[in-house]
Amino acid sequence: MKTPTEFVEEWMKTVCTNNVESIVSLYKEDAVLLGTLDGKIRKGRGEIKGYFDFFVKLKPCGQITEIVEEDYGRVVVANGTYDFDLVENGEHVVAPARFTFVLERAGAKWMIQSHHSSKQS
Repeated sequence: MKTPTEFVEEWMKTVCTNNVESIVSLYKEDAVLLGTLDGKIRKGRGEIKGYFDFFVKLKPCGQITEIVEEDYGRVVVANGTYDFDLVENGEHVVAPARFTFVLERAGAKWMIQSHHSSKQS
């Protein structure tokens, strides 16, 4: 089983593929997402897919710059920062952001139960 940090790194690699279905498959059916560039709370894979349908149009890819894990047994909270490279209006921009993932063990893998990401000023 991957460590929570390895899972979050896998999430970022998956985001870099810009494949919405692959990204959404990392979230539990009833997961909650507060997206980096979103003003609403998204609950469930259908709503989460709607956010990523928009987000991948910006060709996001990035790297994790810091991560701290807190292990509560079946659940782990991973907090940290990442920098997203985005394409906005034909130009590359970097969007530094902070995140919190609440990961839940699902058999031999992790699934995202809750994910909050917000741009840093």
